Amino acid sequence: MNLKELRILQMIDSLEVGGAERMAVNLANTFTEQGIVNKLIVSRNDGPLTKLVRNQESVRILGKKSTFDIKAFRKLISEVKSFKPDIFHIHGTSIYWGVGLKFFFPKVKLIWHDHLGISPEVITENPRSELKWIGKNIDFIITANESTAEFWKEKRIIRDSSIKYLSNFPYLKIEEKVKTDTFTFLHLANYRSEKGQMNIVNACKILKDKGYSFQVRMVGQRVDKNWEEKVSSKIKDLDLNSDVALEGPSDNVAKVLTQVDAGLVASDREGLPVALLEYGLAGLPVISTNVGQCAEVLGKGDFGILVPVNNPEEMAKAMEHLISLPDKGVALGENLQIQVKNHYGELQFISEYQNVINSLFK
Repeated sequence: MNLKELRILQMIDSLEVGGAERMAVNLANTFTEQGIVNKLIVSRNDGPLTKLVRNQESVRILGKKSTFDIKAFRKLISEVKSFKPDIFHIHGTSIYWGVGLKFFFPKVKLIWHDHLGISPEVITENPRSELKWIGKNIDFIITANESTAEFWKEKRIIRDSSIKYLSNFPYLKIEEKVKTDTFTFLHLANYRSEKGQMNIVNACKILKDKGYSFQVRMVGQRVDKNWEEKVSSKIKDLDLNSDVALEGPSDNVAKVLTQVDAGLVASDREGLPVALLEYGLAGLPVISTNVGQCAEVLGKGDFGILVPVNNPEEMAKAMEHLISLPDKGVALGENLQIQVKNHYGELQFISEYQNVINSLFK
């Protein structure tokens, strides 16, 4: 069945700034552009990303207070009855309400889009063993990286052929680059320990002690305020206040990308960070830890610089390389831009998504 013949209802917890949330918005906009009837249900609360949805009439906010908020769930049931979807496309932890919907609408196909990067720490702290019991209600699992797909195949919650990695994609209209006075790095990630802000701060101390002039902008949602305070305190202790700026979330990432010279991914674990693809779309040279699908995007180092996880010395060396050899950085950014446009665009995703649909409506 062709996608344009279907009605797709997406659901996500919020539209605060984050990778999964940005993908939900990217999908909503791409579905709209492709002439696919769609609706975006936000179960808890909206956020800065809400206004980026092109078709504002397609967004519904339920205001869920807890998992067992009956009033909000009734609103959801009402929305589904009115919209009459063929597909539930459920992101992240919204899967629990997605499975609940299947009890009321068993004929609607349920796709779970799992954005979580898998690591030993994640498996230990959040094994999600309950999904084994509700997996029979899930028709298809899309993951944001290959390791997560393999994880669910090993758990055998549904058949292997119904689990597939589909790469994320960026959706930005990039503006003209603004010239910077000082070489500026951008770290576009929410404030959480696994995102590696402290790794970057320690690398900056190494760079500053070597006499380099630079700026680092950290832009993201303050998800873990205690972590942000620790990072802020570290910046102060290392006398980096004039070099590293902690900023909140931006509702205009496209503009921020024009104001910097390079992008950083410093995470301990990842799926496929949308920020990495956005850096590429903007033609920025990138330094990334070797996590998730980052090496794949960066051509194992051909289109960007890969560094080990939590290694400030190697991060500093890579930053020094881009500062010292700006022409090399420009070439890396141009090559990455071609890579992202050719292999990680919305049309590539839609093509793969059509294959998923074909398997569900045989």
